[in-house]
Amino acid sequence: MIYSLYHIGIDPDLNTGYIGITCNPKARFIQHNYPKTRSNTHLKNALLKYGKDVFKRIVVSNLDKESAELLEEMLRPEPNIGWNITKGGGIPPNPKGKERSAEYRSNISKAKIGANNPMYGRKVTFSETHRKNLSIAIKGKKSKYLGVPRPVVICPKCNKSGGLGSMQRWHFERCKNGS
Repeated sequence: MIYSLYHIGIDPDLNTGYIGITCNPKARFIQHNYPKTRSNTHLKNALLKYGKDVFKRIVVSNLDKESAELLEEMLRPEPNIGWNITKGGGIPPNPKGKERSAEYRSNISKAKIGANNPMYGRKVTFSETHRKNLSIAIKGKKSKYLGVPRPVVICPKCNKSGGLGSMQRWHFERCKNGS
């Protein structure tokens, strides 16, 4: 792939602003303006603050990935230079997959209980036209479970056999037919 090194800032000096690499600059410039992405907060706040005064330009293009990362690392050798939050060539920190303590998880859980839950008190109802559109969209599509072998189990109390899900719901410990 062909990579480009780009600069976003209010000053043409490469020591200020944001330096990044991409293989599709046009799409990347658009992505930086998405309001709800969990990306670089320094850059996002700067784009909100300076608005139309910010310019976006390609500094160098036709690079391979290693060269682009090396060049970015030369311009951003340390974290928090300009609007970059990581060292050049590095990937910004992502909270996904991060190990959280039991205390942290319980605090988050408590904070989302009852009226603090964003869905508290909301009843999801679809209009008649929306329900009709959903029906039209699904008609003619085969089930993803069609032809997939599913386990069959037998209840030890009443010897009835059936699919695992429904058997667990109505049989075994909850069986009303057996002794």
